[in-house]
Order: sequence, then C-alpha cells, then structure tokens
Amino acid sequence: MDVTQKAREVVSSAVGAASRVLPGNRGSSAARQTLTISRPAEDVLAAWRDPQVVSRLLGDLGRAEADGERWTFTLTAGDERTVEAQLAPTAGGVEFRRPGAGAGQGEVRDAEDDTEGGRTGDGQAGDARSGDGAVLLRVGTRPAPRELGTEVTCEVAPELSAGVGAVPFTLLYRLRALLLTGEIPTLRPNPSARQEER
Repeated sequence: MDVTQKAREVVSSAVGAASRVLPGNRGSSAARQTLTISRPAEDVLAAWRDPQVVSRLLGDLGRAEADGERWTFTLTAGDERTVEAQLAPTAGGVEFRRPGAGAGQGEVRDAEDDTEGGRTGDGQAGDARSGDGAVLLRVGTRPAPRELGTEVTCEVAPELSAGVGAVPFTLLYRLRALLLTGEIPTLRPNPSARQEER
C-alpha cells in the first residue's frame, strides 16, 4: 500500500466520522448520542416516562402528551405534524415505538468513537437505523465507569430529529441539566434574547 492510498483512507475515515458527529448532519439515518449523568438510571428513566419532562426536553422541537402508554408527539420543527408512539420498556431503557411496531428492535449499541462530552457512532443491524422505521426514540442506560452515575444513550429517528444530528445531544444536555440543577438553561427571560427588528 502506498502513502497516497493510505492518506486517502485516513481522510475518508475522518470525513465519515465528522459527518456522524457534526451538528446539522442531515443524513437519513437515526442520530445518536451518549452522555454521562451523575444520577441513578431509575431517575433518568423516570424522566423519560413523564410527558411534561419530555415536552421540556423537546423545547422548541415540539411537545409530548400521554394517555397511558400511548403518546402523541406534536413536532413543530419544519411543518407541524403529529406522530403517535407507544411507550415500551426495554432492558435498561425505554423506546417510543410507532403503532404496529414489533418488540425487540435491539438495544442501543456502544459507539466506536468518543467525542467531547459523549459518544456518537454508527448503528448496527436491528437498531433504529436499520430502516424498519419502528422506533421513534430510544433511550438506553448503563452504569458509568468508576461509579460516576449513568451513561445515557439517546437515539432519535430522522422523523423526530428533522434530519438534524444534534437533537439527541440537545435532549441529553437538557435532561442532565434538569436532573442535576432542577432547571433547563435558557435565554428566553433574558432581554438579550428578545425578538426585534434591526
């Protein structure tokens, strides 16, 4: 193998990794992120089962309402639309499945690469990226190394993320802030966040 071919492989690998990590990645596959939260898995999963909390996490992306295990997501990114989902527990997590979706779509897999504050990586067959369209949102938990809390992985189907790769990170960032401080950071009450014509 010559140096030029090796350089091409390295550049190709770097471009592929960047396309999975950078916000604004508008690929057709599900977006996924992992962050460590210094809280027990029970607290993390309880938050994902509460429609008021999920609505706060979605913020300007939409809102969630629940009637038992049946959830309705009203998405406001792009054209406003409504998506129905069924809340289903998984081993160490929860899934929001579209009606008629089969059980056991697979667990969230460990990612290959590590980026600041979390992991992002390609999925494997059987996860929300497999094209089955069954899982709208998947959250998985596992103990963090050195007893530092819980590693939480959020995987979002393109339908919910509107093709923006940063949505899982945003959801987890807001969840971590809410669980650790009791509030989600915002600029809305700040005068500098006012909408005005210039």
